[in-house]
Amino acid sequence: MGQILPKSKDGDVSYEFIPGPFTKIVKDAYRNPMTKYILIIEEINRGNAPAIFGEVFQLLDRKIEKLEKGDDGFPIGTSEYGITNANVAKIVYGDPTHKVRIPSNLSIIGTMNTSDQNVFTLDTAFKRRWRMRSVVSDVSKCSFANDVICDSTISWKSFLNAINPLIIEYNERNLGSEDKRLGAYFVKMQELSDKEYFSEKVLMYLWNDAFKYEHEKVFKEKYKTLDDLIDDFKKIALDTIKD
Repeated sequence: MGQILPKSKDGDVSYEFIPGPFTKIVKDAYRNPMTKYILIIEEINRGNAPAIFGEVFQLLDRKIEKLEKGDDGFPIGTSEYGITNANVAKIVYGDPTHKVRIPSNLSIIGTMNTSDQNVFTLDTAFKRRWRMRSVVSDVSKCSFANDVICDSTISWKSFLNAINPLIIEYNERNLGSEDKRLGAYFVKMQELSDKEYFSEKVLMYLWNDAFKYEHEKVFKEKYKTLDDLIDDFKKIALDTIKD
């Protein structure tokens, strides 16, 4: 929404509200009602979202506007409830007493990667105020899906199609086993051909996370440590993995 920062002038210090991205786009949307605006919040669960949103949380309850014939979406209206925030109201409406609402021409999109660990979970009260949509990681649409891994003849697409079902199979008793699967862009294109990058990114993840307690399910039994596995991979690449 913004922050209050100190401002020095003629030796005197005052504190001024500096609008953030949310306040700025609400102002633009309010003043240009015929223009559509979108605020995108990348990786919304990187912080404690309900706490960060604060009183804006209440604004996420939006009125549903009447659908016209042929519409297949869910037109969203203004916030059903307004909040009192003098700083934001002064910037947006020029009146600190005006109730703040998200206008109907402003949409908010939040993205999150469910595979990431050590991030905040979103509580039900917060999630139900959004229209949730699961985006499938489709390796066939990856721009380097058919590029081969290091010195092998196995493509990135083939590798994922083989390893991801095993991750599900051997982690079926664990909550969130689907989230342990490798995504299409888990590595960058140039990392596929670099044994050091690939081993210390993909193999390390498989060893320490996806198959943490069942290394022998995927890797050859002679490997007792990750160091041994990586050292060998740099010499013989995917021959370190079971057929």
